[in-house]
Amino acid sequence: MELRLYDTLTREKRPFVPLDPNNVRMYVCGPTVYDFAHIGNARPVIVFDVLFRLLRHRYGAEHVTYVRNITDVDDKINDRAARDFPGLPLNEAIRKVTEKTASQFHADVTALGCLLPTFEPRATDFVLPRADGKADMVTLIRQLIARGHAYEAGGEVLFDTQSMPDYGALSGRKLDEQLAGARVAVEAHKRNPADFVLWKQSTENEPGWESPWGRGRPGWHIECSAMSAAYLGNVFDIHGGGVDLIFPHHENEIAQSRCAHGTPTMANYWMHNGFLEVEGEKMSKSLGNFFTIHELLADWPGEVLRLTMLKTHYRSPIDWTLKSVEESARTLDDWYRASADVRSGKPAASVLEALADDLNTAQMLAALHGLRNSDTGALAASLRFLGFLSESNAQWEGRRQTASGVDADRVNALIADRAAARARKDFKESDRIRDELAAMGVVLKDGKDAEGKPVTTWEMA
Repeated sequence: MELRLYDTLTREKRPFVPLDPNNVRMYVCGPTVYDFAHIGNARPVIVFDVLFRLLRHRYGAEHVTYVRNITDVDDKINDRAARDFPGLPLNEAIRKVTEKTASQFHADVTALGCLLPTFEPRATDFVLPRADGKADMVTLIRQLIARGHAYEAGGEVLFDTQSMPDYGALSGRKLDEQLAGARVAVEAHKRNPADFVLWKQSTENEPGWESPWGRGRPGWHIECSAMSAAYLGNVFDIHGGGVDLIFPHHENEIAQSRCAHGTPTMANYWMHNGFLEVEGEKMSKSLGNFFTIHELLADWPGEVLRLTMLKTHYRSPIDWTLKSVEESARTLDDWYRASADVRSGKPAASVLEALADDLNTAQMLAALHGLRNSDTGALAASLRFLGFLSESNAQWEGRRQTASGVDADRVNALIADRAAARARKDFKESDRIRDELAAMGVVLKDGKDAEGKPVTTWEMA
């Protein structure tokens, strides 16, 4: 089956043809580690984990390289370090903050069922020239200056946007419109208002590295240009991230990388996931609807959050609601009962075909529901392929029981008693048991299994 992906740059869904089928390469912008990641941060992690799994399935795990960076130099990190560790030297305080928050991030995304990327470079390890010869930020900036695409001014090194005729192609923003736009801050030392920082000076109270332009630190955008080139080369297959990164981050990455290396492109496919809202509103601390992954994991298994995220196509906006999370939990309860202890089968062609159509997860879910009553082996294998069924049904029910406060063994015993009452046509007793379960908050669903035999499942109201 043909894999087709939507490319933000060309604005079309087209067949995916890797540069080298034996070395398929993908880069995704990772977290800035200054605090717990929020649920919106989880979306690209989950989306591109599914793509990573699909690529590994198609080309072989040993032939796919996935790089997701960690940004550990940023003004927000500096502020957090100064606040949390006022008695420590800044660099030591920054290291404590970034190590702690990076560990939190790893724990969260592992709970969401995500595989580790092949490489996870930290920005601070790629500022200066490296002993192993991998790409670094200072060398890229020097190349940009030498090629006439960057200049020093006002203590900074800036990228000259007018030196790149097609700057703005990814976002669709024309440079002449940006020059006149009020959203671009005009600073006296810039040749053009749209020019952006590659290197900036650091004060004694800020982290810094000695460079040809004095003690300073890199701009945000140059970090990803260096780390992607270090592990994937000057041109690679897929670059992913949230839609909020299209401009200015990804636009500027393209400009830096192409102009530094003299290549016609940086990545052959640019993929972006849509925004996330909570209960129909933009997520915001002031609205009280701001949730971290860590907070949600205290109430729900990670697989519930993962399924909730995948119910909406990755390019569409997603409305994160309690109702949707509850529906996901009930679906997983059913899938676990049906297939968690089944070890035969392989991922279904219908599931793989849906994913091959630009990660059509709605179609994928329809395929999974179809397998529920037709092929539990394929259902189990497909779910594991997608990052679900990480434990046995007994373990799952135990965790869900702990979360709900309901004795699952008691519920199952009552359901068995009710089934026996129905078999002997004692409908008064059957109704009494249903009422007892309803009083416990348990809702029953009567149906038939693949062989047409009566079966009853349950969920919390």
